[in-house]
Amino acid sequence: MVKKTDAKKLEEELVNLEAQLKRALADYRNLERRVQDDVTHFAHHSRAELLMKLLPVLDSLDTAVSGVNNEEAQSGWLQGVAMAVKQLRQVLAEEGLNLIEVGENFDPNLHEAVDVREGMEGKVLQVVQNGYILNSKVIRPARVVVGKGNPPSMEEEQES
Repeated sequence: MVKKTDAKKLEEELVNLEAQLKRALADYRNLERRVQDDVTHFAHHSRAELLMKLLPVLDSLDTAVSGVNNEEAQSGWLQGVAMAVKQLRQVLAEEGLNLIEVGENFDPNLHEAVDVREGMEGKVLQVVQNGYILNSKVIRPARVVVGKGNPPSMEEEQES
């Protein structure tokens, strides 16, 4: 026959073991979640690094396509390169990479001013290098030339 003290000890041990099991299960679930978060973070980081390495290639192709003369513009090679650039942009967009659309106003969240020239204050005068957003995060700001100076007077605007 089991004594009351032995039964009480066994009951306490059962309660302790149940509590340990619950803590161990919670720890395991937390570990699983952390590992999944780490895997996701690593995948996003790796993709961002690869895309950043591809951006100079895209810049070079854009420069090649935009720097042709009228005679070269009619050639088949240029059309092939332009098609390849279009396909590359489409693949990059499918991976979450999008071109920053540069408006006329300078936005320090999206743009990096690389030069300042005479012109309308705070207006983007020229895009030097395209910028890109990856999944709502700027990974490379658009490099732009910004106007600095007084706005044109009414007389100057009427002369234009």
